[in-house]
This record gives sequence, structure tokens and C-alpha cells, in this order.
Amino acid sequence: MAGNQVNLLLIISIALLTMAPILHQANAAVDVANKWCRRTTHSATCLSIVEADRRAHLKHSPNGIATILTDKALATAAAISIKIAKLLETATNRHEVAALKSCFAGYSGAITSLRSAYFKVINRQTYSSLVADISNANDEPRDCELTFQEPPAVRSPITAENERLRDICDTTLEIINLVVCKSSSFC
Repeated sequence: MAGNQVNLLLIISIALLTMAPILHQANAAVDVANKWCRRTTHSATCLSIVEADRRAHLKHSPNGIATILTDKALATAAAISIKIAKLLETATNRHEVAALKSCFAGYSGAITSLRSAYFKVINRQTYSSLVADISNANDEPRDCELTFQEPPAVRSPITAENERLRDICDTTLEIINLVVCKSSSFC
């Protein structure tokens, strides 16, 4: 009996020792995410997206955090596009149909822009391209909402989704700016 307890303690000790580096890496990733996300306007959104992402290797740098945010923005834009397509199937008000069609076309462009953003390196040379890609995607939710306000105005059925995408894109742009400003006198 005593031998079994010793073996069990030994197994638990070995397991804890092997997990220590993993736990340390996880804590380091949380520290990096906290450092960058808390400096953004939508810090809670940033942290929740980064923490929910399973790709631990991306959580150790601002480039990885920007990749995670952009991937979430892409998934969000795709989901909104699907929702718009479903709304178009049942919409009967011609102004709402026109607004939804405009939004659908715009979201196609936003998705293309988000797919173009590549965050392996964020620096002065990649800054313009990255900002353009994310800004293009960030403009679409606003433009979409504006189409619903054109006379005669109709209520937008995707306001919450549009706001969510803007928050994610705004946060990504802030991360890009923070990285470039930190690494140079660019700002």
C-alpha cells in the first residue's frame, strides 16, 4: 500500500514538472495579450477573442495577436454575409432589399481585404498595406448601416453584427499602430 502511494506521488510530481513549462508559456501568452489588448479601446473584446483562440503560438507577439483578431474579423464578416443572404431570401420591402444587396456586395469586398492582411511582420514597410486592408474591412459596417438610413430609412437588422466587426477591426488597427509606433519614430 505504501509503495503504491509513493508511486502515485512520484507520477504526480513528474506530471507537474512536465507541465510547468507549458503553464509558464500559457502565463507568458496571457501577459503578452494583456499588455497589448489593455492598450486598445476595446480591450475586453481583444482579450476575449485572444483568450478564446486555440493557437497558443500566436499569443506571444503583437503580430500573432493581430493575426488572431483579423481571423476573427474574417469569420465575423463571413457570418454577417451569410446572415445578409438569408435576410435577402425573406425581405419584401424594396428599400430593405436594396440596402441588404449593397451590404452583401460590400461585405464581399471586406472579406477580400481581410484575407489580404498578412501579419508575419508589422513594420514601416508593411504598415500602409496592413492599415489599408483592415481599414477597408472596417469601413463596410459603417457604409452598410448608412444604406439603411437612406430615405426612406428602414431599420437595419444587422446593426449589432456591424458594430462587432467595427470593434474588432478598430482593435486590430490600434495594435498595428502600437507596434509601428513602438518600433520606430514613425508616429
